[in-house]
Amino acid sequence: MLAGAALAIFAATMLLPDYARMVHARNELARQQAANADLEGLIQANDRLIAALPESPVLTKRLAMNQFGLLPEDEMVLLSAGDPPAPPGSALTSRHPRPPRPSGPLLDIARRLEKPRTRRGLLLLAAAAMLAALFLFPARDASDKP
Repeated sequence: MLAGAALAIFAATMLLPDYARMVHARNELARQQAANADLEGLIQANDRLIAALPESPVLTKRLAMNQFGLLPEDEMVLLSAGDPPAPPGSALTSRHPRPPRPSGPLLDIARRLEKPRTRRGLLLLAAAAMLAALFLFPARDASDKP
């Protein structure tokens, strides 16, 4: 039992920090994939807007008024106070959900194991427990059978 506990401490000390890095890397990858999906939706919406511009003179005029402040002299334009509206014809795409930050007891332990003093202390404890298990409970020889 003492040797098993020593091996468990040694394995946790060596493997948990790498496990935490892997979990954080997977989370960051999922966040980047969601951001890429958002940008892909925006690209598709802008492509639709660009495709519709040559076909619609009203859309072209409204876009020129919104983007460049070009107001026609022969028409009356009512401007509203406050935030400028989105350009006409542009689609505001929905934002893809981002995964939550990873958490859990294993990640908390891994965060604590990042400290060199803690890690070194646990490795020394595991080594001492393994040595104690070897010297206090030696293996029986086959000739020692009763």
